[in-house]
Amino acid sequence: MRVALYARVSTEEQALHGLSIDAQLTALKEAYPNGHEYVDLGISARKAITKRPELQRLLGDVERGLYDLIVFTKLDRWTRNIREYYKCEDILEAHNVAWRALHEDYETQTASGRLKVNIMLAVAQDEADRTSERIKAVFDRKREKGLRAAGAVALGLAIEDGRIVMGKDAQLVRDIFSTYIATRSTNATAKAFSKPPTTIKYMLTNEMYLKTGVIDFDTWRTVQTIHMERETRYMHTGRVYLFSGLMYCPMCGHRLTSTTAKGVIYYRCSNRYAGKCNGIYVREAAAEEYLLSNLMTAVEGVNLTIRNKKKKKVDVSALKRKRDKLTDLYINDLIDKAKYEAEFRAVTAEIEQESMEPQPISEEQVMSVLEVYQNLSRNAKKAFWSNLLKSITPTEDGYNFTLNSTN
Repeated sequence: MRVALYARVSTEEQALHGLSIDAQLTALKEAYPNGHEYVDLGISARKAITKRPELQRLLGDVERGLYDLIVFTKLDRWTRNIREYYKCEDILEAHNVAWRALHEDYETQTASGRLKVNIMLAVAQDEADRTSERIKAVFDRKREKGLRAAGAVALGLAIEDGRIVMGKDAQLVRDIFSTYIATRSTNATAKAFSKPPTTIKYMLTNEMYLKTGVIDFDTWRTVQTIHMERETRYMHTGRVYLFSGLMYCPMCGHRLTSTTAKGVIYYRCSNRYAGKCNGIYVREAAAEEYLLSNLMTAVEGVNLTIRNKKKKKVDVSALKRKRDKLTDLYINDLIDKAKYEAEFRAVTAEIEQESMEPQPISEEQVMSVLEVYQNLSRNAKKAFWSNLLKSITPTEDGYNFTLNSTN
């Protein structure tokens, strides 16, 4: 059997724990005297495989068909990054190369060994995800209580007894907010205070300024209103087109472009001028009138479909039990790998599909907007349609439109 020996240690591990390369190589050579050595010095196992020179060289030799087995002392010498692990594993599996950890009960030479590794990695990934969620929840609770979540605080804030309070530069922050209200421009405000636009944008949306009293409520509300309006895309003419990005040609499927002629807004197919389509012109006012008349009927129809689907709700618990039973059968060699993987994927897909079912659109919210629609600014109208609709396609007797049902 042709064997490769891999050893790795980071600078921090060497300093803190004495995980020397010599100790790893000694153990590996005792078990596999004829193994060929690959050593990454001073490199973290969390780094991408592309940033580990000797691992790259080893994988290249695997692709050239030089080895049947790779051995390292422990799995964390190979990788601590699940995503990078699977990148390596794809290469090894493609060339029928297995691996084993000399000092741990992990290997991919047998079916049960591969299953154990996959279960271990899945558990590790789940724990990492749960840890991330717990940390986020802790930080969110701290912010709600006015406590510092982590790191430094923003300009104009300070830390007292673990709490975030108004700082000595509070007036400077107020001046920044006032300048933004006057100029209605992040870039102009950034230039006035010699700060990056990204910093200004972050400050303008940092709720701690409101919670600590640095910014009063009226100023905060004014800035957020301007900020939302600025987020709406404007054409270079300054006009706001209600359905830009939503309207599609019924003939060629090309997205329609917006234009104005004699004060009337149209949407047209640009493929007409390239000779790829007969083209189409749609008046915005006509489309708007049709959508307003038919929107609630469409919303109610989508919601009815969603609710009917939910009546046929899948028993997720039963599916999970079925998946566990499949694993038991495979471990006990009662079904082969191909059948196990195919059925496991099918059951998992059913479980995931059930969890991704769309939720009904709030009919109350849509109605509340429609009641005041004619009094809204064009920016607000555009935002309403952009959030609610996925696409609009003209037909001979009206328009087909699809809704963004929430997931």
